[in-house]
Amino acid sequence: MHPGEHVRSDQVPGTVVFRHGADMDPTAARAADPRARFIARARLTDGHAETWGILLALPDPEDATREKDTAPGLVDVTSDDGRHFRARVATDRRDLEDAAAVLAAARYWELPPAYVRRLADTADGDAPGIG
Repeated sequence: MHPGEHVRSDQVPGTVVFRHGADMDPTAARAADPRARFIARARLTDGHAETWGILLALPDPEDATREKDTAPGLVDVTSDDGRHFRARVATDRRDLEDAAAVLAAARYWELPPAYVRRLADTADGDAPGIG
């Protein structure tokens, strides 16, 4: 696979999941599914806003179909090395409420410095939630 390449779901074993906020904390991600495997850091772009997080591959059930790229609820994300994926967002609003936990997870995964600074500014400002 090369930067800028769209990665088809049949090139990734399992379902691709995008986690962000406190949901990407390694302990939380492992607890959610211990079989998950890290793919890359990635960003989700919505208009002008970027949300950084991580991509994980979750094993599919034995009877899963291979039409995962067209399943409802998928979003386009770009890995930090330029690959494009279709992923399911696993994060919910509760995972964005604790600004300090969001910041700690972003630092753990060494997300882009400008993004981490923005999260730190939000955490220092005691703003309600990040998202």
